[in-house]
Amino acid sequence: MSKTSTITIACALCVGSATERYLAPALAGIAGVVDTLVVNENSGLAQSPNVATLEASAFASDGRLRIARHPFVDFADMRNRAFAELATLAVRPDWVLFLDADEVHGEQLRYIAREILPGLPASVGSVDAYTYHFFGTFRWITDVARRFVFFRYDPAIRWENAVHERAVGVRGSSLVLPYAYHHYGNVAMPAALAAKHGRYFELGNPVERPPTPQAATSDMYLAKAADVRPYRAPHPRVARATLAELEMEYAPAFALVDAGFVARRTFAMRAAAGVRGANEALRVALRRVERPGFYRETTRAR
Repeated sequence: MSKTSTITIACALCVGSATERYLAPALAGIAGVVDTLVVNENSGLAQSPNVATLEASAFASDGRLRIARHPFVDFADMRNRAFAELATLAVRPDWVLFLDADEVHGEQLRYIAREILPGLPASVGSVDAYTYHFFGTFRWITDVARRFVFFRYDPAIRWENAVHERAVGVRGSSLVLPYAYHHYGNVAMPAALAAKHGRYFELGNPVERPPTPQAATSDMYLAKAADVRPYRAPHPRVARATLAELEMEYAPAFALVDAGFVARRTFAMRAAAGVRGANEALRVALRRVERPGFYRETTRAR
């Protein structure tokens, strides 16, 4: 049964062999919005911790989960295989939620799905929002970036590019909302982050080669002290238990990163980060000015 009563929403998610520490809150954040969750599981493992998390979710208990298994080739192929599963559903969705396993939505997502999506004209083909990108620990972000969130289902849509994949074939204009959610993928132990960035590098990501997992240290984070600024707003309610657990597990490593950022950020760095933050906040706020009254609820993460 549709969570919006007038439209149907699906999500095509991808998980691999790396344990997704934020998967449980990611699923909880969308459980009241998404009617069907299809997953491309490409770990090749007989027993995957990510599958265990999926099977413990509300999607599984409600019969709203479908898992397909395919070997990993590259990120575009991964997305295309997940998206292809939507064509096999008995009821094809009106809208698709774009989600990574390390992204957590707040309660505002339900408002968007129930109050905004059903009333959009056919000329609007996608809905964008903004993402807090955390880096190092849960107390620092690099930016608040515009992000593709919902798009109208069309079987002709495809993803291209082996890394930093992008959707092609999405028709219509983009509506940008003053809503922000949370991306935690760059809050991990250095070895795990190095392994992740190493996969991107091998697929052609045009950056300096990252260290091997064995050689990775907190310097992976501290080298980018000029790029971060403090985050003091609330985290999504559904993520708080997971974040508290990771705070305890990673306490020594987090303390090193937090202290290192404080020590390395010069006055000039702090001033520049403050200007970037003000510009990003203004950019989000201007979305309200563009269409006053259209997005009535606050963007709090609680």
